[in-house]
Amino acid sequence: MPGPTSPILAVVFDLDDTLYLERDYVRSGYHALADALGQPARAAEFSTWLWNRFLAGQAAGALDALNESFALNLDKPAIARLVALYRSHPCRLQPAGGMADLLSLLRPRYRLGILSDAFLPGGRMKLASLGLERFFDATVFTDELGPNRQFWKPSPAGFEKIAQALAVPVSACAFIGDNPAKDFQAPNALGALSIQYLHPGQLASSSLALPGGAPQHIARTPGEIVEALRA
Repeated sequence: MPGPTSPILAVVFDLDDTLYLERDYVRSGYHALADALGQPARAAEFSTWLWNRFLAGQAAGALDALNESFALNLDKPAIARLVALYRSHPCRLQPAGGMADLLSLLRPRYRLGILSDAFLPGGRMKLASLGLERFFDATVFTDELGPNRQFWKPSPAGFEKIAQALAVPVSACAFIGDNPAKDFQAPNALGALSIQYLHPGQLASSSLALPGGAPQHIARTPGEIVEALRA
């Protein structure tokens, strides 16, 4: 597996399930959806049903399933509006444990960036809610790079774009993410450092790695991230 070809000058973080737990955003979104259905007496029932379905491993098609199970008679435009609401609802998120301290430690030593596939405007709202924006020199949302998710990970385009925004070679970056199905293949191929950050409650950390997409290092604590950067 290729390793970094330059001294590490920048550290780039994934957003969802790396800087915070995505399940917290999902639960917040379900509450927003339940409230938006216009049946206040049943809002708690709707959000609980969605959350229990999610905990059972059924995240896809949540609104269609809710619509069918509760005979809500929502048409496709109504469901589309609710999906848009979910992706842009105001949220209150907390950074993953120790993340703010880690960023404070790294900030004087490296350029810091974020590379995320989060839908917009929700992605920017998530970052603002976390209160971590002050640590980062640049942020790239792949949603802004082109339509139809063509530049989402594992495309190398976002990795190259964030390196450019940080004014460092991509081979001088360390990329920290959670999902082996998309986060590490491009950094490995580009000669960068890849680190998988594992913490309880992540949704995709056990996904099958793409060819050439296994992380070079696995960290389970912020301290282990620091060790991987120094290795």
